This record gives sequence, structure tokens and C-alpha cells, in this order.
Amino acid sequence: MIALLMQAGRRLRTRHPEDEVDPSCFPLAKRLMCGDAMRVSDLAGQVQLDTSTVSRQIKQLEYKGFLERTSDPDDGRASLVRLTDHGRATMEAAFRRRRERIKAALDPWSERDRAQLQKLLTRLAADLRVANDLDAQAVDTSSESQLR
Repeated sequence: MIALLMQAGRRLRTRHPEDEVDPSCFPLAKRLMCGDAMRVSDLAGQVQLDTSTVSRQIKQLEYKGFLERTSDPDDGRASLVRLTDHGRATMEAAFRRRRERIKAALDPWSERDRAQLQKLLTRLAADLRVANDLDAQAVDTSSESQLR
């Protein structure tokens, strides 16, 4: 089961020939598409990645002109990042290609099979979220007891 999920994940992250951005940057771009400018540290927290990882990806997007930095009006030492219009259009096209790829793969499936897949993936995602939360709580509890 794990191998199949990992294989599906790799297939979903496969670079399309027209992609201008590495698929590893997609979660950042998706989050920035859904909101306003934000600090890199806040973005990292929202996509649940290490700030150093997000910083590297941000530099890649910035270098290609897909993202811009502005100073944070609340803290002059910090900066905010947001997608440029070009970056937004590029990412929208990339996401559209992914949707088309998935749609093409699922087109031969019956409506019943697609509904069952959606139901089971939703359940799996929720159960994994609970398991991850329990793991995080166990680590927090363990760390607290070690500090005492």
C-alpha cells in the first residue's frame, strides 16, 4: 500500500515538458495563490516545511521572476513574498496541466469508481492527519518529560 501511494505521488509530481517551475515549488505557489503576501516563515508553517527548504524554493521562484519580495510594513527587518502576475499565470497553467492529466487518467473510470476513490482518499487523508497529530503529541510529551 505504501509503495503504491508513493508511486502515485511520484507520478503526480512528474514534471510536465511545459513546466517552468520545479514541482517541489507547487505547494508554495498554491498557498500564495490563495492569499496575500506573507513572510517566508509563515509560508513554511502553512505548507509544513522547514523554513530553510522554503527559502531555497522562494529564491528559485524569485530568480525566475515568478515571485517578488516587499518589505513588511509591520517589521522593517522582515520581507513579504507574493507571486507576480507572470508567476500566477505560470502556476495556473501548471495546475491546469495537472488537472488535465488526472482527468485523462480517470476518464475511463466509472462515476462509481471515481466517487469511491474520492471517498477513500478523503478518509485516508483524515486518518493520516489524526495519526500525524498523535505522533506530534507523543514527541511533545516525550520532550517535556526529558526537560523535567
